[in-house]
Amino acid sequence: MKKLFLIILILAEASVAKADVSTRVCLADGNTPLALADPCIPLVYRPIMVGTRLTIIVDSNADGYWDGGELTIWDANQNRGVLYGRDYNDETLDWEGSRFPAAGETAIVWDFAETEIVDRQEHDARGFRFAGSDLATAGDWFIIDYNAIDVGTCSVIFYDWVVGWEHPLYEMSFTHVATRDFDDNGIVDFADFAVLSSNWKRTDCLEAENCSGADLDEDGDVDYTDLKLFAGFWLERTR
Repeated sequence: MKKLFLIILILAEASVAKADVSTRVCLADGNTPLALADPCIPLVYRPIMVGTRLTIIVDSNADGYWDGGELTIWDANQNRGVLYGRDYNDETLDWEGSRFPAAGETAIVWDFAETEIVDRQEHDARGFRFAGSDLATAGDWFIIDYNAIDVGTCSVIFYDWVVGWEHPLYEMSFTHVATRDFDDNGIVDFADFAVLSSNWKRTDCLEAENCSGADLDEDGDVDYTDLKLFAGFWLERTR
């Protein structure tokens, strides 16, 4: 009898379980996952170069309506990273290119800029909000682009309003380093190595605009430390 009661309880709990809506971070292609800095530490991603574009995808493991949520960047973090929507529709006021078919035809994406209060602290918040649809199916629902615009650490905050309105569900942390894509062609390659080699052993970088960016550690010269920092991003794409 106890076993029967336990089975019934488990089935009842399963029947009211809510969909798990979460995010994943990919490179600009929207398919290749961005690796973590440490596989044992979730949501803290490996360093990326200034100018790198990423995609943040909101997905669900179940069909049906979702109350909604948001991706936002707070305060000084906005000086280091920015979020972008896709294909804004002036008539519907919807970033319709940031909505996948699985989200349902009546799902919407809109941008916002306002003050958010968390734990009695005010935050200058900018980002995107999402509203669900009864016609949603499991899969990828929304996509927002992210761009690293300055050196430093930037946190992107995710709210799931099913879980709660007052506090974020979690934060994603991105570390930005100086670009190695000196010619800004979207990839670190031999053209960029040529820039580094042409500035090799210079010691006047503090007065010479960082030697075209080749003084990666910003110590005033271009040496083996800069070469090592450069090689760590060899053939990496920024977009």
